[in-house]
Amino acid sequence: MFSSTRFYTVILWVFIICVLAFTGFNYYFFEKEIQGAIYTTTVAESKKKLSSTVDSAVEMSKTEEKLFVQMAKEEVKSEVENAWAVANAIYLFCKSRGCSKRETAVLIRRALSKVRFFNGEGYIFIDSVKGKVVLNPAYPEIEGKSLWNWKDLRGTYVHRKFEEIALYSPSGEGFVSYYWYLPGSKKTDLKISFIKYFKPLNWIIGAGFYRSYVESKVKEHVLKTLTPFNVFIIDLDQNKISQFDFLKGLKTSDLKDGVLIEYQNKIYYVKYFPDWNWIVGSYVTGNDLLQTVYYLKEQFLTRVNTALGVSSIFVALIVVAASLGLYRSNRELIKTVSFLRKREKELRSLSRRLKLTAFKDEITGLPNRKKLLDDVNTLRTSRNLHFALVNIRNFRDVNELFGYEEGNTILREFGRELRRVVKKKERRCSVYRVRGDKFGVLGCDFNDAGFIDLIQRIIRNLEVKDFTVGDISFRLDVVAGISKNPDEFLIESEIAEEEAKNRGVDLYVFDEELKEKFKNLEKNVRIATEIKKALEEDRVIPYFQPIVELSNLKPVKYESLMRIVGSDGNLLNPGEFLPVAKKISIYRKLSKVIIEKSFKVAAEKGVNISVNLSAEDIASSTMVDWIVAAIKHYGIAERICFEVVETEAFSDIKKLESFYFKIKELGSSLAIDDFGSGYSNYEYLATVKPDFIKIDGSLITKVVTSKEIEKLVSHIVQFAKDLEIKTVAEFVSSEEILNKVKEIGVDYGQGFYLGKPSPEIPD
Repeated sequence: MFSSTRFYTVILWVFIICVLAFTGFNYYFFEKEIQGAIYTTTVAESKKKLSSTVDSAVEMSKTEEKLFVQMAKEEVKSEVENAWAVANAIYLFCKSRGCSKRETAVLIRRALSKVRFFNGEGYIFIDSVKGKVVLNPAYPEIEGKSLWNWKDLRGTYVHRKFEEIALYSPSGEGFVSYYWYLPGSKKTDLKISFIKYFKPLNWIIGAGFYRSYVESKVKEHVLKTLTPFNVFIIDLDQNKISQFDFLKGLKTSDLKDGVLIEYQNKIYYVKYFPDWNWIVGSYVTGNDLLQTVYYLKEQFLTRVNTALGVSSIFVALIVVAASLGLYRSNRELIKTVSFLRKREKELRSLSRRLKLTAFKDEITGLPNRKKLLDDVNTLRTSRNLHFALVNIRNFRDVNELFGYEEGNTILREFGRELRRVVKKKERRCSVYRVRGDKFGVLGCDFNDAGFIDLIQRIIRNLEVKDFTVGDISFRLDVVAGISKNPDEFLIESEIAEEEAKNRGVDLYVFDEELKEKFKNLEKNVRIATEIKKALEEDRVIPYFQPIVELSNLKPVKYESLMRIVGSDGNLLNPGEFLPVAKKISIYRKLSKVIIEKSFKVAAEKGVNISVNLSAEDIASSTMVDWIVAAIKHYGIAERICFEVVETEAFSDIKKLESFYFKIKELGSSLAIDDFGSGYSNYEYLATVKPDFIKIDGSLITKVVTSKEIEKLVSHIVQFAKDLEIKTVAEFVSSEEILNKVKEIGVDYGQGFYLGKPSPEIPD
């Protein structure tokens, strides 16, 4: 028994000694390999950390960009609204004292020319709707010049975009992106501007910020936050990639997915950020790596030596000691990971704080428009939403009376009161300041009648609230518009609010009637865009309809009718595009194109042509001079008859008389179009004796069915004969009508029965 025990004991000790000897041999033999493994692991971990740091910087930049753009937009919008309010206050002041528009314009320009923001980069600019620059403090040399035909780098007609928003958006305001010159430089940069229509002087007031401003803010904030991580940013708009030795031979395409570079005792990780044209990177020095490796090696070897000494007793302790040594050796790695997690937590906290700032209105402390949009996007799929835009109807008067500082105080108090009333009556609602004196109430899970009743009660409570400034106590007039459509709730509620003002009621809900108005506005914007493209692409053409002598049914002349070929190749309806064209400053351009093309046809084919003019054409001395010059150029005065609609012709008899004498002196003739549709002022016919009267088609189409209309047309024809004025019957669409107007004594006829409009005049 004893010998057996002793034998196994010896065997055990031999085994232990062999294991220790083998372990020691391997330890000393592979010491260099262990050191290399530690170095390799440390480098790999460092590279991984660098990649993570750079990716975090890029993601942070993207987040910061969105926040800074939104904040810049809000500030620009606020500056423009303030400038608009200043301009309006000056206009009203000057109007009450009988100042001329020129004097008023000078005062407004003077007041707004010194406005600066965004560290002096931001300024207020003013353009007339017609395209002339009224105010541009950064480039005063362009003031007085027209930007109507100016295009930016992308080929965008910038002023035309301004006009499109000012005249056709429901509120006459909006954001526009385009390329413009940086202040004090010939270099262009993407600029985001907010513009607002100032109707009293037919101006567009605007301001904007440059992408480079946002870029500098983002870069400044990212570098400040991530400096401890050796983060750097190379702006390729300011530097060339070849200027940096460690990037030589590389292109931005090589850096798109991130690249590790070992250069001069440093390991870099760099990545190209195309949105800003940046290279973002971080690095670790070779000395830092060696220190880490040396420290880890010493710690590791010390623990291993200790473990070998103790392992002479029990082999199991070797494993425990080695594990402990490895754990302690990697404590620095654990600390690093912990530090990175702490910094990541700080970054998330910073992002949350920035988000809270971006979602808060500075004046009232209420959630702002961005927060409203964010809430709607979050709730729209799971909750039934209603939205009311609450507006202080008489706030402009209050602002002008007390000034903007007191106005802001009133807005703060109104916002607090609105929130108090809403929360007192209904916890399912949130209150926001949308912009200016417009506030929003977002309701969840109401039926239509319940939400309308709530807003009515809120309005009643607000209108009995006394507000005080100094010794003056007053009450505010509140109006609201309601929308039930989360996709368009802001614009629908604003249209409904405007409708409430127009109807003199406190509240209006966006309905089918307003929906049609909204659709018409959208349609008008599309038509306006199509018209502008048609002008650029020479798709504005004349169609010619014959005017025949009723005695022999032979054409004596042709009326030139404006037509536009759409992008799809089909003709646009004149009843749709002409009213739109007359609302914007493009109608005169259309008119010039048609007149010149008609003059050219008259000269080439030797035919008589009637062209249409508007009251605006006749009232413009520039337009009249152009017409006179064109007639002389083509030498076709006696072949041209100018048609002016009756209701427009007699709106300014002095202008019509002046135009009449000029064309008669040249040898052209004049026709009063649509006679009988308006005033039918016979006295004016004696003052300005036209060559032709075109009897309105609404009368001619009824001449065979109504004795009263027949008598009226007969009276017009007889009166014209007494004054030796020829008559033309419009809308002759059948043989029956043709026979009747011949019987009455009309001289000429025009209509589909006698000839349809055509792009060509037969030889």
